Amino acid sequence: MLQILRRNPLAAAIAILMHLGIILLMVFGLDWWDTPEPKRYKADVVQARVVDAAKVDAEVKRLQQAEKNKKAKADAARRKEIKRLEDLRKKRKKEEKRIADLKKKRKAQEKAEKKRKAEAKKRRLAEEKKRKAAEAKKRRAAEEKKRKQAEAKKRKAAEEKKRKAAEAKKRKAEAAKKRRLAEQRKAEAEMRAAMEAERDATELDRYRGLIREAVTASWIRPTGMGDGLKCTLRIRMAAGGNVIAAEVVQSSGNGAFDRSARTAVLKADPLPVPTGRLFEKFRDINFVFDPSGG
Repeated sequence: MLQILRRNPLAAAIAILMHLGIILLMVFGLDWWDTPEPKRYKADVVQARVVDAAKVDAEVKRLQQAEKNKKAKADAARRKEIKRLEDLRKKRKKEEKRIADLKKKRKAQEKAEKKRKAEAKKRRLAEEKKRKAAEAKKRRAAEEKKRKQAEAKKRKAAEEKKRKAAEAKKRKAEAAKKRRLAEQRKAEAEMRAAMEAERDATELDRYRGLIREAVTASWIRPTGMGDGLKCTLRIRMAAGGNVIAAEVVQSSGNGAFDRSARTAVLKADPLPVPTGRLFEKFRDINFVFDPSGG
C-alpha cells in the first residue's frame, strides 16, 4: 500500500480524500437520523476526525514533496549525465583534432624532409659538377702555366746568353765606370739614409708630442691629487691610432693617478699616429704620462 502511495501520491491522496468524504457523509447521515448524543462526546468525535484528516493531508503533502524531491534529484542526475556526455564528446573531438594536427604536422615534416633531401642531393650534384669543372680549369691553367714557364725559361736562357756575351765585351771598359757609380750610389744612399733618419726622428718626436697633448687634454685630475706624479703605460694600437690595449707597466705609486692616466689614454682614442712605415714605430709603445710636462 505504501509503495502505491509513493508511486502515485496525487491519485492516492485524491482517493483517500474521497473515501474520507464518503465516511463523513455516512457518519453525519446516521447522526442526523439517530438520537443526538451528548455534546461533549460528539465534539470529541468530530475533533478526532479532524485530526485524522490533517494527518492524511500532511501525508499527502509529504508524499508530494518526496515526489518533487525525487523528480528534482532525477533531473539533476540527468543534467549531470548530459554534461558528462557533452564533456566526453568535447574531449573526443579535441583528441580527434589533436590526432589530425599531428598527422598534418607529420605529413608536413615528411614533405619538408623529402624536399630537403632533394635539395641537398641537387646541391651536392651541383657542387660536384662545380668541383670537377674547377679541377679541370685548374689543371688546364697549370698546364698553360707550365708551358709558358718553359717558353719563358727558354727565352730567358737565350737572353741571358746574349746578355753575357754583351757584358763580356763591355766588362773591361765599364769596370772602372761601375766602381765610380757604385761609390757615388753608396755616398748618395748614405746621405739619403741620414736625411731620412733625421726626418723620421723629427716626425717621431712630433707625433709623440701630439699623443702627449691628446692624452693630457683628456686627463681629468683626481680630486686632491698633487703634482709631480708620472707613470709609464704600454699602449698597443691599430692602424689609424685606434687603441687596442693600454696598461700601466711602471706605476706612479698612486693607484688613482695610474687609473686616471689609463682612462685618459682610452678617452683620447684614436691617438694621432703617422701613416705608412713610420706607424710601425707606434704599434706598441711605452708612453710616459707626466701631466706636469717634466
